[in-house]
Amino acid sequence: MPTPVIYICSAMLFLGVAPLPYGYYTLLRLIVCGIFAFAAFVAHERKHEILPWVYGLTAVLFNPIVKIYLPKDIWEFLDICAGILLLVTAKQIRAT
Repeated sequence: MPTPVIYICSAMLFLGVAPLPYGYYTLLRLIVCGIFAFAAFVAHERKHEILPWVYGLTAVLFNPIVKIYLPKDIWEFLDICAGILLLVTAKQIRAT
């Protein structure tokens, strides 16, 4: 996965803490779900043991089809955690 995609997705997650229109959060779910699903695939292909599961569960959490409804403050926390997760593990999923 190209490094700019990781940074853009992380920035979008951090921006998700702000009070924005509902459409932004729908777009955020779509993008984050896709990025984390692809990251799970890449981590699995690179023989990581735990990382594919973490990415896969995050993709399920942010999936836009079967939405998980949580209070705004919990989503803010999850957005920040997911953004940090992407930044911390970027080395394991970026293109070589």
